[in-house]
Amino acid sequence: MALIYSLHSEILKLLYKRATHVVLFLILVFQTFLANIGASQIVSVGIHATPETTPELVEAIPPIEFLGFDVTLVGVFFMIILGSIYGAEEYKGSAIRTSLLSNTSRSTFLVSKTLVWLVFSFVISFLSIFLTINMTHYVLGQDGLLLFSLNGTVWFYMFLDSIAWTLLGLLAYILALTFKKALVPLLFLLPQVYNLGTFLADHISIAKFLPVSLSYGLIATSPQMLEQNSLQNILLLLCWNLSFLVLAIYRLLKSDVGGGE
Repeated sequence: MALIYSLHSEILKLLYKRATHVVLFLILVFQTFLANIGASQIVSVGIHATPETTPELVEAIPPIEFLGFDVTLVGVFFMIILGSIYGAEEYKGSAIRTSLLSNTSRSTFLVSKTLVWLVFSFVISFLSIFLTINMTHYVLGQDGLLLFSLNGTVWFYMFLDSIAWTLLGLLAYILALTFKKALVPLLFLLPQVYNLGTFLADHISIAKFLPVSLSYGLIATSPQMLEQNSLQNILLLLCWNLSFLVLAIYRLLKSDVGGGE
């Protein structure tokens, strides 16, 4: 019963948070709008355009199953931000003290908070990606896939993309919960989103195991991006999450619940 009450409380806190409303608008509306613009540009040059036929292109238009997934990289940025805010919110003004007054079990509190974020982030990620890909094929018209049904390959790519969003958002949440500050995951993850991770991976082999680089290997922006072992990337991302989750559990159960150390 305590778990159900705690789950209900965390759902309300997440849904009524202003940051949640802003991020939902950005990933459900703004990202879909960007997909419209991107697909319109593809239509203007032709779905089969190559650098030989269209000199302004750096590379050929990817196969139809990959179209629109480049736009979903935008959502990764916002999910990291929301996860960071949600993970650190309890330590803002020592709000965790109030939370634990109504739920004295710290383990129940942590399980409910993490479970709510995990389910919420996956559902919202998949919905956002679904809207983005369908908008892309809507603009492509007859050259695109049948709306909503798409094809099996695209559905699989959307699932992989959703996992990438979810695990990165979960890592941001866990890091913020562990270190009691949203700034820690933001400083660690956002520079990787801004091509730092790709730059390091190109020059330092071990950098390809950074979280954002691993997640990008799950997002079907091009055939080359999916050449890696997707299952391996998922397992490595899970290792990142579980490692810091263990630390978060230890710190929550053993340390002072105030805003500081």
